[in-house]
Amino acid sequence: MSAVLQSEVPSYLAEEASLRSWLLTTDHKRIALLYFASITVFFFIGGAAAALMRLHLIAPGGAIVSNETYNRLFTMHGVIMVWFFLVPAIPVTLGNFVTPLMLGARDLAFPRINLLSWYLFMAGGVLALYALFAGGLDTGWTFYTPLSTAYTRSYVVIAALGIVFSG
Repeated sequence: MSAVLQSEVPSYLAEEASLRSWLLTTDHKRIALLYFASITVFFFIGGAAAALMRLHLIAPGGAIVSNETYNRLFTMHGVIMVWFFLVPAIPVTLGNFVTPLMLGARDLAFPRINLLSWYLFMAGGVLALYALFAGGLDTGWTFYTPLSTAYTRSYVVIAALGIVFSG
């Protein structure tokens, strides 16, 4: 008997490749890839805000955008890069993909709750982007109280709700 026994381990990429199968998956590796794709989109949105801020500072007096728009771009860049890229990038993506494999587990303990967390992250991102694009925030990414309560007429509550939803 010279045959080598090999176990058939199904690949997460060899499964059905429809949009429905990706959006309703309970496989931790696919959910990690969903997080990675959405975090990458948020990275490029935050990078675009940073590029517009740099363009504003290219000439004295800021001829590209107004000072109010610059403040809103600064806040948008901070909110997106901190709450929707930096905080979830390593723990969520690598934690979902690598941790069950390192433990030798077949999947996470509650795969549907894991998928629900991605949906809540995306809902929070949509709320924050709505607040940032509809009227913008001019409070800075820290949302300090004097700037976020008395001196602003922007969408602070909606953006804060988006951050809370995102986890």
